[in-house]
Amino acid sequence: MSNLPLRRTTRLPRISAKDNENANARPSRALRAKALAATDAPTTRATTAPLAAKAKPGDSAAEKPIGKRKREVLVEVTGVSNNNRKAKDGGKGKGKEDVVEEEEMPPKSRVVRSVRESLRTAANPAAHRTRSASLSTVTSQTTEAKRDDSSSAVAPARAAVFTRKPSLKAIDEAESDRATKRRHTEDDEPGPAKAKVEDESQADADRIAAELVDLDQEITPEEEKQLWDDLDADDWDDPAMVSEYVADVCVYLKEIELQTRPNPDYMENHPELDWEKRGILVDWILQVHARFNLLQETLFLFTNILDRFLSSRPISLSKLQLVGITAFFIAAKYEETYAPSVAEIAYLADGQYTVEEILKAERYILKTLDWDLRYPGPLGWLRRGSKADDCDTKARTVGKYLIEIGCLEWRLVGTLPSLLAAAAMWLGRLVLGREVWTPNMEHYMTYTEAELLPTANIMLNYILEPIQHESLYKKYAHKRYLKCSAFMRHWALDRWPESTMVDLADDLPSLKEDIRMERRLRDAAGAEAEH
Repeated sequence: MSNLPLRRTTRLPRISAKDNENANARPSRALRAKALAATDAPTTRATTAPLAAKAKPGDSAAEKPIGKRKREVLVEVTGVSNNNRKAKDGGKGKGKEDVVEEEEMPPKSRVVRSVRESLRTAANPAAHRTRSASLSTVTSQTTEAKRDDSSSAVAPARAAVFTRKPSLKAIDEAESDRATKRRHTEDDEPGPAKAKVEDESQADADRIAAELVDLDQEITPEEEKQLWDDLDADDWDDPAMVSEYVADVCVYLKEIELQTRPNPDYMENHPELDWEKRGILVDWILQVHARFNLLQETLFLFTNILDRFLSSRPISLSKLQLVGITAFFIAAKYEETYAPSVAEIAYLADGQYTVEEILKAERYILKTLDWDLRYPGPLGWLRRGSKADDCDTKARTVGKYLIEIGCLEWRLVGTLPSLLAAAAMWLGRLVLGREVWTPNMEHYMTYTEAELLPTANIMLNYILEPIQHESLYKKYAHKRYLKCSAFMRHWALDRWPESTMVDLADDLPSLKEDIRMERRLRDAAGAEAEH
């Protein structure tokens, strides 16, 4: 037996016209002709009345479609309607040459007449004003005549208003001749007023040109070197760069870094702690940070939380590691998308502290800091300086290594993040052979070269000392970071002995001269290789 479903009963077709596509089409010319012929017969069908009205809309008032009456141009001005004129004239019409009735004009003629009126007004404003005055006079006369029920005063008004005017071609020729004569007269025979205006315009142009020349002469070469480029204007189409607000953001960050700055001498309030023990703790957190492969912002925020808490509360040596891993846990939850769990943090501490102890320490630290974690790290300032440095990868990588020295070196604990980033960028550029601190760098890093020397000097002295923190050195000795830690140490040891206390303010002129000499030798060698 077949499994095919039974065919459904078809619906009966609806009776319709043969050509459905022409069901709503407009009537042909033949139908229009028949409709027009049908209007003359007394037995006209009801369906032919609309067609007849469409064919001849002006034959009679009864056949006109019901709707809003078209606006009459002259009736709005004079206030005299055609119906009133017919009633007052007793139904007597005027000659075709004298009177042009508005209702007898087809729509096209009305449009042409309104256009001509507009052209006359634009071509001759004075004539338009005269005509308006005459029309107002006629209107007043017509109103008085209407009140007195006398039709004798209306007839002169009708003749004055509706008398046929000259043709449009004649008006255009007359206006063009008048405009041509006026133009030739103004160009060929300038009067004293026009000459005075030309003299004043030339004097203004000469004065502005002289001011521009003086402005160019006032800028000296030294002042020209201080000019910086507006690099933020190029980011107007990038919403992530917020070029409209970046200047205000930098001002705000400057205020916040002062409010979140730790006390650089807080170790005096901790009898059981010293800077060496703090360095060991931070070095261990560096290993944990690298193991989880977290962001650098997490490391900088951890250092700030640790130092700010130790600046507020003295603790014992047995609680130092608990404070360290709890501060790291808080920073990871604040900065990371997927932060390590509290169980993983407790496991990293070899089970010395339980989960409950870590959570209790977290609440205590946050309460001490008044829940304020808005620390602007140095990495944001380093990226902004790298933008002014044409985004040089080598200088930015060396700068990252130098600002992480600020997490370990106790002499840089109270340094502002913006100053730390600027000094790192300046020293990185100096090591790479770019000794000039450009106006762009000075503007966007917000520090001059003289202000950066003390901070950069501490970084250089840290590099010249024997390696104290293996985690940091090995991290940046990797190929991923261009081996910049080994490169920096090699560059420093080539110029000074190990453990030397360098004074960059005294050695900087000789360093810059050596860099320029190496650049000239390198350029000469390149020129010889080309020849």
